[in-house]
Amino acid sequence: MLNDEERKYMMDHEDKYITGSNEDNMDNVHVHVYTTETDVSDDHQHMFLGVTGPARVEGRSHVHQICTRTSFAAENSRGHWHWVDIMTDRAVSMPDGSHTHYYEGRTSMNDGHCHNFSDVTGLGPNICVDEDDEDKKPCKYKYKRPDDEEYN
Repeated sequence: MLNDEERKYMMDHEDKYITGSNEDNMDNVHVHVYTTETDVSDDHQHMFLGVTGPARVEGRSHVHQICTRTSFAAENSRGHWHWVDIMTDRAVSMPDGSHTHYYEGRTSMNDGHCHNFSDVTGLGPNICVDEDDEDKKPCKYKYKRPDDEEYN
């Protein structure tokens, strides 16, 4: 996972989105879905679901931002929710040629508590699309598992 310093760097360098169609940025414009339940804290838990932000360059791989609000927990005459703002880990190849991202974090502190969570994103294809002609081709980079020899 990214540490706080790496997250700050990513937030300060938003021009590193992978959005173009030249050799320098892998032609890999995509997002992932996620559905997550938090741990139980203060006798309740929350869930959150959505779509990640676009891919951002991270070494020879990429990461995604997850920025959302949790479900609402109604308690007595009031209730609360929490904010989530994290970066996923780098892409991990799956045997079928797709990839996923691990993520973990902690919600904002609201109503005197916070919640921890961890999960993986939905699968995304290792297919690149040229925005001009929409031709699909294999991505320039393959995303390796951490124990693979060529992982970086």
